[in-house]
Amino acid sequence: MSEFQIQTAKQLASHLRSLRKSQALTQAQLGARLGIEQARMAKIERNPGSVSVEQLLEVLNALGAVVAIQRKDTKAAGKTNARVNW
Repeated sequence: MSEFQIQTAKQLASHLRSLRKSQALTQAQLGARLGIEQARMAKIERNPGSVSVEQLLEVLNALGAVVAIQRKDTKAAGKTNARVNW
């Protein structure tokens, strides 16, 4: 199993496209698996940050991929108090 660290929507877009192409699927074929039009699949692939988590998980599932959440080792990065501001 290959693992990829993805930190941006742009990186995710690249990996979605690669996953689809590695299975020799067109956007239309993947969209058909999901019950959506090719144009919608193109938008998701181009900008995955604009879709819901549920939709993104459906796309990943259709591609045979999973999401794994791993905590960063903040001490190794020289930080002792990681904080995210929303």
